[in-house]
Amino acid sequence: MTKTTYKHKVWLVLVMMGCLVASGCNGNSAINGQGGTPGPGQRSAEEVFIDFLDAIDDTVQHSGTDWPAWDRNHTAGFFPPPCSVQSRDDGRAYQTQIEGGPVDDPRAAVERMRTHWESKGYKIGNVFDNMGANTTGIEIGASTPRGMILIFTPSKHTSFINVQSECTLDPSAKKVTA
Repeated sequence: MTKTTYKHKVWLVLVMMGCLVASGCNGNSAINGQGGTPGPGQRSAEEVFIDFLDAIDDTVQHSGTDWPAWDRNHTAGFFPPPCSVQSRDDGRAYQTQIEGGPVDDPRAAVERMRTHWESKGYKIGNVFDNMGANTTGIEIGASTPRGMILIFTPSKHTSFINVQSECTLDPSAKKVTA
């Protein structure tokens, strides 16, 4: 049995994020600002951050495993890196990856998550069910109608959730959360 190293896990997450962006699951294409709905980047940092935490918590609750390091009430220390709305790096997007416990049946966990995300109106992106000899899990990605990106990677050893919020132009997002 092959054990996935930390380097491989980080690499896989980066590859998955790149694949989601390349396939159209990016943070700026979903909302156009018509009909009274704020367009890309127009929501406050607080609204974006709350949606970000809610998405993580919802994914945790529907994952089928434990996430010992996740605490919905722990909101300090998030510093969103730059993202682009109208020009290069003009906004900020919250992002994190959390590590959880094993899942007995990763394929079934992915299918349950797919069903749950689809019921919420999320666009399902790529599903990687064969990530090579050095990995033991599979992965599903999705984007919300507002452009948040979610990745769920269940495995029989360690599971991961990776979330990147929509991009916000709110200057208060440039501060570390308290």
